[in-house]
Amino acid sequence: MDDSAARQAVERAEREPLLGHRAAPVRAAIDAAAPLLDATPSPELRARLLLRLAQVAMVETDYEAADQALAAAARHAPDAHELRMLGGVRACRVAIRRGPDGRAVAEPTLRMAAEQLAPGASAVAAELALAIGELELHAESADAAALDALAELRDAPDLDTRFTAHQLVAAHALARGDLAPALASLRAVVAIARDAASPADEIEARIALAAALAARGDAIASEDAAHQVAAARQRAKEHGLAELEHAALLAEAALLADARKTAPAIDRVLELARAAAAKQDAAQYVAAVGIMAELYARSGDHVSAFRTIAESHHALSRATGSDTTPLFRPLLARLRDRIGEAKLTEIAAAVEHANRLADQILDSKKK
Repeated sequence: MDDSAARQAVERAEREPLLGHRAAPVRAAIDAAAPLLDATPSPELRARLLLRLAQVAMVETDYEAADQALAAAARHAPDAHELRMLGGVRACRVAIRRGPDGRAVAEPTLRMAAEQLAPGASAVAAELALAIGELELHAESADAAALDALAELRDAPDLDTRFTAHQLVAAHALARGDLAPALASLRAVVAIARDAASPADEIEARIALAAALAARGDAIASEDAAHQVAAARQRAKEHGLAELEHAALLAEAALLADARKTAPAIDRVLELARAAAAKQDAAQYVAAVGIMAELYARSGDHVSAFRTIAESHHALSRATGSDTTPLFRPLLARLRDRIGEAKLTEIAAAVEHANRLADQILDSKKK
């Protein structure tokens, strides 16, 4: 029976870029291929489609679904050695993401697979290099051979592999303080995401690139960092990605604070606070207040830091009609730890006195 239509549909699902935030188009391609496989049964094609489904579940952090898809793929292709190997390595990647216990199980399996795998480029070799690269992120010092294998994947023909390889190369480089390869790979991630029309991936990569540029510290890098954050914020606004727009605002505030531009940094965080208030998100509001207080404290303006916390506490309690003291207590504790109990008490008394005077002046004007 001719399976060409089903094969083309499976290949389309495999080619559709997944990256970190493009699950929906890949799921749509998988859903389009599934009925064709029902009409033209092919164990090999079904196994490949299930392996792709497992990748989608991994990106969505649904590890139970990923394991189920991988187990089903193994059942459909019991004699396809390469597909079974690919599924096994991918199962190890799922285990790595589950935490320390999963990593303990995955590590010996991956080391054994690396010893047994025949040399040469293949999908299994690429998957194995990614898996070991992810495993090495949790090691005290990464194995040089693992980093070399990752570096070779930066020019892989498969877009998803290339994207993940660059992310891992950047993560390893940043961990050892080697900014040059980190910056190069983060720029590549931005370009891949942009070319794949994945704004969320592009925005996240630009924010990470800005942070790495800021760490370099020179004037040119600082200017580029500001450009990357501004571009990230604009892209988020264009695509209605509110959470990523807030992340870009925070990144912009951090850059301004590092440049000792406290007032504009606080303006950015104020935007976050207003957005949180508009959607009645108390947790985000308190987080924004905490950042503003920290910015004031870092600049030495401890009075403004205290006023920010106290006045925001009053405003939120009034808006919600409830006692919000537990939400703000950690912010005051942080300020107390910075300046000491005596200084905090002195500031609180001075602010209270100033507020009483202001109330008296307003009352006299009304009369």
